[in-house]
Amino acid sequence: MNKRIIAALMVPVMLFGVTGCDRKKDNDNVEITMYLWDKAMTKELTPWLEQRFPDIDFTFVVGYNTMDYYTDLDARGALPDIITCRRFSLNDAAHMSDMLMDLSQTDVAGSFYDSYIDYNREQGGAVRWLPMCAEVDGYVANADLFEEYGIALPTNYSEFAEACRRFDELGLRCYVNDYREDYSCMEALQGSAIPELMTMDGTMWRAEYESETVDAQVGLDDKVWPAVFEKFEQYMKDTMIRPEDIQMSFA
Repeated sequence: MNKRIIAALMVPVMLFGVTGCDRKKDNDNVEITMYLWDKAMTKELTPWLEQRFPDIDFTFVVGYNTMDYYTDLDARGALPDIITCRRFSLNDAAHMSDMLMDLSQTDVAGSFYDSYIDYNREQGGAVRWLPMCAEVDGYVANADLFEEYGIALPTNYSEFAEACRRFDELGLRCYVNDYREDYSCMEALQGSAIPELMTMDGTMWRAEYESETVDAQVGLDDKVWPAVFEKFEQYMKDTMIRPEDIQMSFA
């Protein structure tokens, strides 16, 4: 497979590797198979790639958001050209390194800040996975309800907590979430961690965590994470979470 083309394709995907192969159709178009971590990626990413690279015949496959899935494909000799996965660590993919292209000397790798690349650099210096820009999540608010009770739409966390308190005093559920899904509580915890991970201790912890090896595992420490869990506890209190909420599902 043409490495110049491969490098150009790597910007939009979160974390991925590329296997080396070269396939062309009768019309001389390069064929590339790309596995997506979620069906939602087909909404904007796949049309963008097809428009950006008209000389490439893409085959998009919706896979699973876990490296175990690609481990199974690797065992069957069926790795795709491009892999995407959000639930990822270097340890998860270490056994696949020999099957993936080293991107460390490519132009696309050079377009990232070194700190981002270093999180995905192997001990030998190879870079086989590149990050994507962050996804943004948010809350859905009933603006009519805020207006009806004269409560201003919050623009920061303290205003959000105050709005929750006022709705609770009115006998209305101030906030609900789909806590049956594992990502809901994890995203709330990650949000609580942002201030701490931006400190010097937090930056150092994350650098160690993102570059851990099989022989040097990195867990939660006693400097950064106690404060994170305190904020998470306060968040649960501010949103008046109830024990039965763990069973709530929007599915």
